[in-house]
Amino acid sequence: LAAYLKLLREKKPWVILKWAQTLDGRVATRTGDSRWISNEASRARVQELRGWCDGIAVGVGTIVTDDPLLTNRSGSGRAPTRVVLDDRLTMPDGARLLRTMDAAAVLVATTHGALAARPDRADALAAAGAEVLPLPAGPGGVDVDALLAELGRRRWTRLLVEGGPAVAGSLLRAGAVDELWVFLAPRLLGGREGLPPVLWSEIDRLADAMALPPPAVEAIGGDLLLVYRLTEA
Repeated sequence: LAAYLKLLREKKPWVILKWAQTLDGRVATRTGDSRWISNEASRARVQELRGWCDGIAVGVGTIVTDDPLLTNRSGSGRAPTRVVLDDRLTMPDGARLLRTMDAAAVLVATTHGALAARPDRADALAAAGAEVLPLPAGPGGVDVDALLAELGRRRWTRLLVEGGPAVAGSLLRAGAVDELWVFLAPRLLGGREGLPPVLWSEIDRLADAMALPPPAVEAIGGDLLLVYRLTEA
């Protein structure tokens, strides 16, 4: 109900940000290895979540590093559009998303500047079957508010954002996240160079940290799922 109310009132979809992390707060090793931090049951829950959503969004860095399919493999629900935030039009031609257009549509959100600078890349993506959507530039890339407004015009009710850390940071800083799903796995990576779930400018004082409300907690096998409701319905 909350998603439909937001679409009605704000003309934007309900945004769910999701990540899986180790107990010491890492979503990948220093080499980028992240398969798999969470257990099989948690990953099945993510597939169900995908089936509730109109789209799944990631930054182009996730495409380059992980080359994910981003499809709903739960066997039920929707086939969400795969949205790539690519402010410089650097998505590889061989990305699996572009080779599986029959599974789900692909929307590449970029900037007007990138489209003007690299029309050949936009043409190549369009030839592969992707929709290229030029939008205004915002802090750190594509303007998030403009993207959500466009998705609202398309009557999307839910957008699932699956990374990476820079995308997560920009959405949280912009106050654009309605729900945060964190899958907490009983693993420790240690070290200093593992990837954190959120990247933004450094904070010097703990008093300036982003505070979250109490989460709903669910045990999924050995993992914990923490769901934070960040906005009111």
